[in-house]
Amino acid sequence: MSNTFTIGRHGSFQLRYGWITKGIQAIQTQKSRKIADVFTSDDATVNLGVGKNMVAAIRYWLMATKVIDNESITEFGEFLNKNDAYLEDDASLWLLHLALAQNKELSTSIYWLFNHFHQNEFSAEEAGSAFLSYAKENNWKGSEKTLRMDIQVILRMYAPHKSAKTQIEDMLESPLSLLGLIKHFDGKYHFSFDPKNTPIEVIAHNIGDQFKGDKPVSIHDLMYGDNAFAPALKIREDELIAILEKITQKYGDYHLREDAGVFQLHKSTTIDTYKCLEEYYAA
Repeated sequence: MSNTFTIGRHGSFQLRYGWITKGIQAIQTQKSRKIADVFTSDDATVNLGVGKNMVAAIRYWLMATKVIDNESITEFGEFLNKNDAYLEDDASLWLLHLALAQNKELSTSIYWLFNHFHQNEFSAEEAGSAFLSYAKENNWKGSEKTLRMDIQVILRMYAPHKSAKTQIEDMLESPLSLLGLIKHFDGKYHFSFDPKNTPIEVIAHNIGDQFKGDKPVSIHDLMYGDNAFAPALKIREDELIAILEKITQKYGDYHLREDAGVFQLHKSTTIDTYKCLEEYYAA
């Protein structure tokens, strides 16, 4: 199972402001090149305006956030570039976070942190040790040093330290810190989430992608499935049901039903999951 793990490919560089835009623009201005060549060519550092290691990091984050794949800019990447290229709306940051937290293969540490790590208060050392145990249980054979570095980078990306200079620099470098999903104080990290902070349109878009054909999606799958939505935001089952009720009120194509004590989300038609996002950004 270790071949499904991606650890440390960001080269210790957290996702920074401007990198999504910078990467997409580089691809668009070099349409005659394959995506891999945009980031590996001799002039990549000049075209992207950063050092060689940062070029590799930009490519990694573009893929981990599902903005690009090996062949092209994805539908999600095109949508983001069209509607909020400079990540000025928090909804865009939520979309990027969800992409990372639901990407076990390319964003393993973030996926693990939100889906499998259930300690609400912890140190970087404790998180690193727990992640190492998880990796070993899944037959990962890489470097412990790289793994612990990975966790430290991710924690700093989501939760800048409180020292004035470091906090300002980290927040400027990492847009995801603005979401407030993880906070750092007194030497400890804490998960923190308020469901009201995430636009309902973002949640509707993400949940829409959970359907397989016409089959309903169970609350259990949204809470605990392999690509579950709820863990990515650290929300409880009662909070999830409240969110789903709001979605069904706003979007008539969704219906929440209870059968023998089991809640399931149904859809009445084929849903364009980007339509609700387009309405949000157009407002």
